[in-house]
Amino acid sequence: MHMQFDESKICSTLSKTSKADNGKYVVDCNDIVYNFDKITEEIANIYRSKRPLKSCDALHIKDDTHIYLIEFKNVRKSRVPKKELQKKAYDSIWTLEFSFFPHLPLSELKKRVRLIVVYNDDEIVEKEQESENFTLLKNKLKHFSGTQQAILFGLEIYENVLYKEIITVEKDFFMHQIYEKIFPTAQRI
Repeated sequence: MHMQFDESKICSTLSKTSKADNGKYVVDCNDIVYNFDKITEEIANIYRSKRPLKSCDALHIKDDTHIYLIEFKNVRKSRVPKKELQKKAYDSIWTLEFSFFPHLPLSELKKRVRLIVVYNDDEIVEKEQESENFTLLKNKLKHFSGTQQAILFGLEIYENVLYKEIITVEKDFFMHQIYEKIFPTAQRI
């Protein structure tokens, strides 16, 4: 780590970093992560005259080649602010490089970092239904790109440019398909 941080200020749990403005957690997990918002705030206070940067909620460094920036949105997919997410994706990778990997060129760092955006439809009585034509189009795009999931919110512009992989998924999919791959010895509350 390049910068020296007070561990008591930046260490958190996945649950706490997923806490929404309404006080509810998007996920309930005790896994230790870095509160990336706090890290970004400290950097902005020192180097940007307290002018804020945008940042993802959590940082998890599983090992040297598996680094995860995670952003939680406690809203349905159609209400996720796309422009804000794009700014967070852009600012977060530069903050990560500056604060943790200053001697690693971005061309190497981008081969190690995955961005995950988790949105939450849980409390929505009527889940959004995509049109049949939109679903067919998405499936064709997935087929052509060779990926399992379509990248949402205009973030596809950063895949293989700033990030190795970008994943945008609903909370249930994250918890059942992705979570245990990132946190294999995970503890759920």
